[in-house]
Amino acid sequence: MFLLLVIACFTLPLVAAWLLVDRWRPAGSVQHGELLNPAHPLDLRFEPTDESRMGNAALRGRWVLVYLGSAGRCTPRCQTALYDMRQVRLALGRDMDRVITVLLLDGMPESGLRRWLAVEHAATLVGVADIKTRNSLSEAFGQPGPFGDWVYLLDPLGNLLMRYPVTVDPGGVLKDLKRLLRLSEIG
Repeated sequence: MFLLLVIACFTLPLVAAWLLVDRWRPAGSVQHGELLNPAHPLDLRFEPTDESRMGNAALRGRWVLVYLGSAGRCTPRCQTALYDMRQVRLALGRDMDRVITVLLLDGMPESGLRRWLAVEHAATLVGVADIKTRNSLSEAFGQPGPFGDWVYLLDPLGNLLMRYPVTVDPGGVLKDLKRLLRLSEIG
């Protein structure tokens, strides 16, 4: 009898795990954004609006936070997204140089927007991307959202990993980025 009890203690967990292997998934998730699984390779092409800044070459080997905006003006959602991206990057402290923020516009920005960006978001790389590049970001997730509703995260190899709604708590984005930077052996 004692021998059967010992055998049951070791075999019951194995049998339960075998039965649940493809049927049960944990309800909670660790990330705060929408994860793209598997990661989607993305060729992010754009022309920088400032001749003194490098375009795509500046992204190599760095984590990238991307927001899609309009060249006409920066709406309140746009302002919130750019502010949150800047604050998340600054909150990384010594790892700040491993992350770059990018604003992709649908055309050359108007002079007022250009001045505002130079003052408020000087570290943000601003570029003009064609519609194909802009669509590739939102279409990768299967349920494309309108431009201006999402902040996208790319890894140092150029893979699209996640997207966050503009309304997300920036603390969640910061936690995700800190975790990725800690675990990453690239970038």
